[in-house]
Amino acid sequence: MEREREIGEGSSLSLREKRNLREKERRMRMKDLFCLLSSHVSPTRRLPVPQLIDQSTSYMIKLKEKVKYLKGKKKALLGGDVGCRPEGSSSSRLPKLSIHSRDSIIEMNLIISVNMKRLKLHELMRVFEEEGAQVMSANLQNFNDRTAYTIIAQAIISRIGIDPSRIEKRVRDIIF
Repeated sequence: MEREREIGEGSSLSLREKRNLREKERRMRMKDLFCLLSSHVSPTRRLPVPQLIDQSTSYMIKLKEKVKYLKGKKKALLGGDVGCRPEGSSSSRLPKLSIHSRDSIIEMNLIISVNMKRLKLHELMRVFEEEGAQVMSANLQNFNDRTAYTIIAQAIISRIGIDPSRIEKRVRDIIF
């Protein structure tokens, strides 16, 4: 605030001094912004500015690719654009169930019509727990006339693993 008054038109500073003060404030602001960026990119050590900018842009590119991938996955799971289905194709393709496992991790994606039997997320989670998996993440989302469930679980005893076919059969029994 004081500097602004010093730089103001009624001050006794020369034009050159005013410019120097503005430039100094600009450099201080840039330094603060680079420190903030550095704390997000590499919180453990300070990076030179060119390396900081390089890592930041690489990270942003990766994030954009991840967003694009996730949007595509969401579109595939929902069977097209949300709310933009042609007439006559309402929920006839539902439910959609996919279960993928890798090592001791299993992921279930389920999409049902809101007109179908109402499911409670905890019912689906119980299936995973009874099959020897610990639920790490569970999510429920409503989209117009559809409900999407996502559960990610890990085998309690990692060397034993989880049988996806048993979980799929039990989930289908709950749905119908």
